[in-house]
Amino acid sequence: MVPAPKPLSGRTLVEVHGSGAGDVAELSIAFAGRIAADLGADVVCVGTDGADPLRDWGGVLPDGSRSVPRFLNHAKTVADTLPAGAADLVTCDPQLAASWDRGISVLVRAGAGSPSGASELTVLASSGLLDIMGEPGRPPLAMPGNQAAYSAGVAAFGALVSSVFAETFHGARPRSEVSVVDVAEWLNWKHFLAAYFGQLDAGIGRPEDWNAFACRDGYIAVVFQDKDVPTLARLVGNEALNDPRFATLKGRRENIAAFNAILADWARTCTRSDIVEAARAGKLPFGPVLKIADLIDDRQMLDRSFLDLDASSPTFGVARLPAMWAGA
Repeated sequence: MVPAPKPLSGRTLVEVHGSGAGDVAELSIAFAGRIAADLGADVVCVGTDGADPLRDWGGVLPDGSRSVPRFLNHAKTVADTLPAGAADLVTCDPQLAASWDRGISVLVRAGAGSPSGASELTVLASSGLLDIMGEPGRPPLAMPGNQAAYSAGVAAFGALVSSVFAETFHGARPRSEVSVVDVAEWLNWKHFLAAYFGQLDAGIGRPEDWNAFACRDGYIAVVFQDKDVPTLARLVGNEALNDPRFATLKGRRENIAAFNAILADWARTCTRSDIVEAARAGKLPFGPVLKIADLIDDRQMLDRSFLDLDASSPTFGVARLPAMWAGA
């Protein structure tokens, strides 16, 4: 059976780095290119002097390579000059995007008016996402894994595909622009909306009854609704949780220290798997906080074939994108 052609087969996409736009924009365009490469585009990553612009990013793997370029540059070609002929463009260089006339262009910026060299930490602060992580009086705690940059990369890929449709059906070649700050604000829309309406308690230091607690072999996230409190009391084995002051969200927040103390004392005596199985039996959506090593054997990751675990494969250990085409 002949495999179905991929949707971007026959198109060339150029990633142009090195404009000084900052790490967050550089990662965003690289992730947009990675998705395009997986879906059939011939992606050329243009750096300085033919060197991979991401070569020094990420942790060092056992074979000496770096984790970020290994993931983001999969199925791409690295070059020091633009390829000849028609090509689409994704870049963080505003001047190049404005003058591009060989195909579709997508510009990624940290944000409107953001200084060059903006970091992901700056973007997270600008969008308000830092206000939901960390503790009062301590240094800012960034989200792990370049989530803002990769989310903006998905948005940039979406802009690219929308422009492909515009070109295909209307003969147009629109120029698109993606702001990483805008994407992060969209991800943080509940918190952003609360702040807009003056609900200023929605941030660091707010008493919250959904928390992660230390257990014998890691951490567990405890998630439930008001109706689940009696079930939670049975699972924990402590009737104190049936106290009327814990029956509602408002009451729990007013007595958060006492409530959390009960859960913390219970959790530290159990393993993650014990808690997850008990919670599942009680139909409570608890979640274990997984380490990277846990993901290799995680049933959901295995069923989705999220990681390439074929040791003979050139992409061994590389994460696959959650993008499907013709069932593959």
